[in-house]
Amino acid sequence: MEELKEKRRKNPFISNLNKKDVKHFTSDIGLFLRRKCDIPYKLVAHELCGIHVIKPTTPSVLSDEEYFANLSENKIPLSYYPWEEKKHNVIVERYPKLNKGEPYIFVCNHTCPEDIETILNVLDRNAYLVLGSVKTLREEADGYLVWLNGTIPFDISKEEERASVIPKADRVLKTNSILIFPEASHNLDPNKLVNHLFDGPVNMALNTNRKIVLVSLVRDINQNVSFVDVSNPIDINALNEELDKKYQALKGNLSVQEYTKKKIKAITAQLRDGMASGVMNILLRHDQPLERKKYKDIEAYLRTLKVRDSFEKLHWNEKDDFAGEFQTKKIPQEEEYKRVVEDIAALALSGKEVGFDQSGWVELAKDLENKNIPHVMEEHAKQLKKLKVNK
Repeated sequence: MEELKEKRRKNPFISNLNKKDVKHFTSDIGLFLRRKCDIPYKLVAHELCGIHVIKPTTPSVLSDEEYFANLSENKIPLSYYPWEEKKHNVIVERYPKLNKGEPYIFVCNHTCPEDIETILNVLDRNAYLVLGSVKTLREEADGYLVWLNGTIPFDISKEEERASVIPKADRVLKTNSILIFPEASHNLDPNKLVNHLFDGPVNMALNTNRKIVLVSLVRDINQNVSFVDVSNPIDINALNEELDKKYQALKGNLSVQEYTKKKIKAITAQLRDGMASGVMNILLRHDQPLERKKYKDIEAYLRTLKVRDSFEKLHWNEKDDFAGEFQTKKIPQEEEYKRVVEDIAALALSGKEVGFDQSGWVELAKDLENKNIPHVMEEHAKQLKKLKVNK
């Protein structure tokens, strides 16, 4: 009976698209039709998703540095915009002049359940979505909209599927653009504007000579409004050459593989900084600061809001793979810090005398556990299940 239920809930035709190889996950005709039918697709998607996009009347002509340097931090009321009350209003604060017909790699922060539909409706051309959540294609009705738009789906928990993303992207980028969220999972961390990014977009750009466009998104759940900033195209090859000059002294000390890896990580870090700048400047103009003294634990409060919103809109349950769905990039410094905190906290709990007060380390270890989003999501799913059973 359970097997029948499982089969019944899968979306016909598209549920196994992530298992297709480079040649068969899409077709040349599919690439062509999606590119040519992008405008009517978006008109339909606007209505189905209830989205009202408000774009600037003219494209931005300033460089990213000039734009942020001249940007006022004064608060802007919603009444300033021609927004519609019953719609999900998407306010695009900046959109560059992009070359007609040229494919780009659009790189966006992964911030809320609505971010995919929001950004796909903002872009001025077709962009295949790199989708690391097979749950959408397998179970959600929205999976068909994603498929119609064009997607590169993969199961993030399977190494062979992760390895297929770059070759598939290389094929798409010959004619169509790509939208990718290199944080890999929704950012539910109240301490980071943008999580650490995976290197996929940089590798795609180096492979294909396509430019990267950063997209920064901030969502106001209460007002049902999203704010979007779209950067100027970034020439990754030019950045690569700059770093070659900067790291000249390292060439003799590192292998070619180590040297290349170091450069790619440095470029990825620059992309993250650029995206975080977009997020911060949106927050300064559109978000109201919270007073910490009014909250017992402001971090827990913000995290709980995000977790509840995710469960409400994405229909998670205790059987979902939270470790895979909420996998984030781990950097060595954070991993080392985690090991040190957990080791000293364990020593403190053991009761051994080491000559200094160890109680603070136990609190730090608890804080790290609270920041473990897959664990937090799993625990929330268990609590919801208990509530259902008790009812």
